[in-house]
Amino acid sequence: MYVVLGATGHVGSIVADQLLDAQCPVTIVTRSREKAALWQRKGAVAAVAGIYDPAALEDVFRKASRVFLLNPPAPVSEDTDTVERQSVHAILAALKGVQLEKIVVQSTYGAQPGPHCGDLGVLYELEEGVRSLGVPSCSLRAAYYMSNWVSSAKQVRETGEFSTLLPVGLKVPMVAPQDVGALAARLLMSEVTETGLYACEGPSLYAPQDVATVLGRVVGRPVSVREIPSADWLAYYRENGFSEQAAQSYAHMTKLFISQPHEQAGIRCKGSTGLEAYFKGVFGA
Repeated sequence: MYVVLGATGHVGSIVADQLLDAQCPVTIVTRSREKAALWQRKGAVAAVAGIYDPAALEDVFRKASRVFLLNPPAPVSEDTDTVERQSVHAILAALKGVQLEKIVVQSTYGAQPGPHCGDLGVLYELEEGVRSLGVPSCSLRAAYYMSNWVSSAKQVRETGEFSTLLPVGLKVPMVAPQDVGALAARLLMSEVTETGLYACEGPSLYAPQDVATVLGRVVGRPVSVREIPSADWLAYYRENGFSEQAAQSYAHMTKLFISQPHEQAGIRCKGSTGLEAYFKGVFGA
C-alpha cells in the first residue's frame, strides 16, 4: 500500500493519480470527508485523519509499505514556523513506530537549518528527521513553483500589473507542480536502492519580467511588473494578511532565496513543462 499525504493539493494529487494509473493500491490522507469521497470514487482508499494527530497517522502508516510526505503550509495569519513544525513533529512521531520500505519527502530548493526562514528551515527539519529513521528515502527539492504566480491573475486582469518581491531581472529555476508530482511518483515506485537528494526544476530559468511577458501573451494584454523594495517587504506581507511572525519569517526566507546560489546538490531532474504551457493549462488559453 502507498500512502500519500497532501493528495488534495497541486503536487500530492499528481502523485496519487499516477500511482492509481500504475494500478498501485493507494491510501490518501485528508481531514475532509467530502474530499475523501472524491478519492474513493477514483479507486483510492481514503483515511480521514488530522495531520497533527500522531496516533491517527501511525494507524494509517502501519498499513503502508511506501509513503509520500508533504508537510502542509500553515495559514499565513498564524505563526507559520510554529504551526508547520508541529505538523512535522507529528508526522515524524507517527513514522517512528512503523516499518516501511521507502519514503519520499517533498522539500524545497534552498532547504537549510535555521529558525524563522519559512519552508527552508521547516522542510530541512523534515528531511533530517526522515533520514534519521534509517528507512530508504528520497528528499525531492522543488524549485520555485510556477503556481506561485497564479494568485497574481486577479491583479493582472484588473490593472495589467503584478507585484513581486524578487528583482525583476533575477532569473531563477521554476517548476510546474505536475512535474514535481510525476517525479515523486516515479521515485516512490522505484527500487529501494534509488535514494538520496533530488532537485526538480523546469526546462528554463525565468525572471519576473519573463513571467510578465509570458502571462501577457496568455491573457492577451500587456503586463508590467512592480518590484517591492526590501524595505517594504514586511509591510507588504502584513497588508496581505500575514501575522507578524509569518511576515518576519517569509521576509527572511525571501532574502535568503534572492541572495543564495540557486544550484542544488543531488541529482538534478528537469521537468518538461515550460512557463507558457503551465499558464495556458491554468488559465485555459
